[in-house]
Amino acid sequence: MSNNQTSEKNEKELFATNPLIKRIAIVFDFDETLAPDTYTALLEHCGFDADTFEEEKVQPLLDDGWDKKLARFYVLMQEAAERDDLNLTAETFVEVGQNLELYPEVEKMFDRVTSYAHDILPDVEVEFYLLTAGVLEIPRATAVSDRFRTLWGGELYFDDDGNLAFVKQVVTYADKIRYLLKLCKGMNIDDPKIKQDVYRDVAPEEWHVPLNQLVYVGDGDSDMPVFSYLTEHEGLAIGVFASDEVAGWEGYEDIHGGQRVQNLASADYQEGSELMESLRLAVESICKQIALREMSEGE
Repeated sequence: MSNNQTSEKNEKELFATNPLIKRIAIVFDFDETLAPDTYTALLEHCGFDADTFEEEKVQPLLDDGWDKKLARFYVLMQEAAERDDLNLTAETFVEVGQNLELYPEVEKMFDRVTSYAHDILPDVEVEFYLLTAGVLEIPRATAVSDRFRTLWGGELYFDDDGNLAFVKQVVTYADKIRYLLKLCKGMNIDDPKIKQDVYRDVAPEEWHVPLNQLVYVGDGDSDMPVFSYLTEHEGLAIGVFASDEVAGWEGYEDIHGGQRVQNLASADYQEGSELMESLRLAVESICKQIALREMSEGE
């Protein structure tokens, strides 16, 4: 039996045994989920028109088969090498993060969601995680970075003078599933990288949080593998869109038609918004399942 088949068997046993783990994990994407696209913000900070830069500099590399993230930073680094007035330093990314305007009331969301859970189950643990296919240097500099237990994503390498030298780590769309399994199985959760075989067997009662007690919030095609995976394993997925119309959401027809998310909502974290109501219902439903399981074990 392959590692993947063994893992699938183990995950099915998890739902059959239903161990009592009083913990909820809420995992957020970043770009266009909690804030506007960070690469666009970086380009504008450097004085570029983002649309023109993407069309004239990045797209030719994509047409030649480049990975999008690598292409984006390659051309930006080439521009910096050719221009005396453009310096890409670690401080540049910090400045972008500090000046990035998050979506409405993201800062208040964490306490509100925790309160939703504690209203149903006062002693349940609520943990927040960031998992992005973008680079972490910008999210780390935002006002909400300390609200996440761990931040996972791509990373950049800066030389001894603080100048951007290369891309250090890339997180692919499929990698996101591996990070979720790292989290759920409790494999060095606070380590920013994947070092273990996340598909190996872990006894259900030893999991940090079951997949069906995990909520993932994300947008667009980068999250499709996660949406599908969580739907298959009884986790909860919420899609967000920044445009005025849900049909403008990247991948809307594919995801909505496949019913891979529990709901699609505008990226508005104000109290009473559809997104916050979605989060409230998600954590309340998980808390009630945990409470019912706890009641059953107490008999």
